[in-house]
Amino acid sequence: MVILLCALMVGLAFSPSATEKLADILYGENRGDGIVDVIDKPDLRPDGSQEQEPGESGEPEETPQPTIAPEHMDGPLVWEPRPTPAPVYTSAPDSSPVPDVNGMVINIYAVKNGAVAPPITSYVIPSGDSVEAPKELADRAGYTPVEEKTEELSAEEADKLRKELTLGDTGTALYFDPLYYPYYYLLDETGQTLYRQIYANANGMIKTFMPCQDITINALKTVFEAVYNDHPELFWLETGYSCRYSRSGKCVEITLQYSVEAAELAEFRSTFDTQVNRILNQAWNLADDYEKEKYVHNRLLDLVQYQSGAPMSQSAYSALVNGKTVCAGYSRAFQYLMQQLGIPCYYCTGYSGENHAWNIVYLYGEYYNVDLTWDDTEPATFDFFNKTDEDYAPTHVRRGLAQKLPACEGKSYRNLEEKPDAAAPTPTPSPQATPAPTGAPDNPMISAELEEYYRDCGQKIIDNGLGSFSFVQEIDAGLWQELWNAYNNGNISDSFLIRALNRLGGSSCSVQIQCRVAENGGYRLTHTVYIQ
Repeated sequence: MVILLCALMVGLAFSPSATEKLADILYGENRGDGIVDVIDKPDLRPDGSQEQEPGESGEPEETPQPTIAPEHMDGPLVWEPRPTPAPVYTSAPDSSPVPDVNGMVINIYAVKNGAVAPPITSYVIPSGDSVEAPKELADRAGYTPVEEKTEELSAEEADKLRKELTLGDTGTALYFDPLYYPYYYLLDETGQTLYRQIYANANGMIKTFMPCQDITINALKTVFEAVYNDHPELFWLETGYSCRYSRSGKCVEITLQYSVEAAELAEFRSTFDTQVNRILNQAWNLADDYEKEKYVHNRLLDLVQYQSGAPMSQSAYSALVNGKTVCAGYSRAFQYLMQQLGIPCYYCTGYSGENHAWNIVYLYGEYYNVDLTWDDTEPATFDFFNKTDEDYAPTHVRRGLAQKLPACEGKSYRNLEEKPDAAAPTPTPSPQATPAPTGAPDNPMISAELEEYYRDCGQKIIDNGLGSFSFVQEIDAGLWQELWNAYNNGNISDSFLIRALNRLGGSSCSVQIQCRVAENGGYRLTHTVYIQ
């Protein structure tokens, strides 16, 4: 055996072909060295035909890619080249429209236990059918509810109209402060979109336009009422409008009605503003919001006479310029003047034996009813000034959207007056009066973090003590934006008010902050404080 094995080894050593044949028998084509032999034996297709050698078909030769089989996989992982995906660019979202800061108001309220302003309660409709005006005031009404004229169109007419009409001004960038324009926030998103469009077109005296959202004729009436009730400055907008709609009930065309021609509006506005400023210039010098409210009440009673059928009687213009109006004119004038003074005031409509209008005033965290029409008697009174819903229950009941306004339950400024001063004299400025707009601020402009601003305000309140007072401070644009964002997001701090209450032994404190753009580019904040 040894001799035979030695002979075999010698034979293989001198015969390479025999060596390769033995290797094929033992190992097959893959000889274990990691290289695939494609020379000695041609590749076959699945059908048994022989593959062409590279270059025989005339097509370019492809470079084979390596295959690697990781230990944890059963088979090889084949690498396939993939195109690099193109970058995807998303446009930045539209920034929120920047509202005009002049006249913006921030209200902060706190009570000693640390709670924020008391929760708003809902209006309770008086029970029974006995709501009526006192006999001596039974003819003091005259409010005209919103009225619409409608016309149904055929499908062809509706399609033709849609091609002819434009949207006018959609008011996309408009902002409405919830404390001053509550009716806007009683609407859903679609209603708010239409509200902005109606307001913008009315402000620009665009008469006819196509609604920018699908809306039914019934929903449109609610939206129009909300616009009208929130904006006494649109004194040329009538309470009536018309709507042409398709057979589906969707409005196709809106037409507003104006009491003033477009060519005359500038002159009307100038006259209106002049009369408004005569009152505001005196009211601004008063010490607190209650004194301002009382002064405007008295001044209007001195200037205005009740007259049924007076021209433009549903507008603030009829009261402030013409001096003759009905309940709607009294209420719209009072609403506008309060708004200009930074005091939230709402137009409230309902029934008092007849259709009637009055006001709701927000004063230092509390809501009150005010009816100037019924106070304008001979002699004038405060009988319907700053009253609760309970006080009004026998004579006033809200209707429509006004029922959704907050309940009036304020007691702090109720029944404080017996009768107005006969001639509504020019008030004497208080020693703690709000600084004049052109005066220097109490301290130079600061650029500080929000917490530092809060501490500074809190210290001013502590230094002044209980009661009411005002102070002015200028801040830079960055700090104003922080403060405004905190207010809008519901994150504004009341901790500095709580500290002041604890130091002074008070029970409640409110701060109203009104912003104006200063000459040096900063923001001038007038703080009106009431602490008790």
